[in-house]
Amino acid sequence: MFKSLLLVSVLLFYRLDPDVKVATWSIGKPDTDAYESLSFWIKDNHRAYIRYAHGKSEEDTELKWIGPDASAGHPGFRVSMPRSGACCWVIAPDSVGIAVTDRRTNSTRTFYWEDANPSGDSTNDCAICARTEKQAQSWLRRYFLR
Repeated sequence: MFKSLLLVSVLLFYRLDPDVKVATWSIGKPDTDAYESLSFWIKDNHRAYIRYAHGKSEEDTELKWIGPDASAGHPGFRVSMPRSGACCWVIAPDSVGIAVTDRRTNSTRTFYWEDANPSGDSTNDCAICARTEKQAQSWLRRYFLR
């Protein structure tokens, strides 16, 4: 519930700026300890932020974009947590979502596109969110893979 309210307040803030876009991928069920999400923010047609949220926490963390990389033969990009010495993840779009590989443990998890515009629910319309997974993947490739 809190994540929904947080998203709505952020969306209201950014609704004033039509050049903001966001695409979100996640795993697990929202508002549970197993939930994780990655949100990719675009502003003025440039990569802006990558936000990571996990569990029931009311906070998210801004990840640092490091540069291009690859995972399992798929082009991707490297991100890290803000604290110094933190190991990095490689994020690579694939055919079913995005593969997130932890370079420290060499483990990979697949995050799936999160539709912020559920059909038939006009009260939760997200004007800046990707409307389809295809659009979200396109934004990720255009703004984050280079």
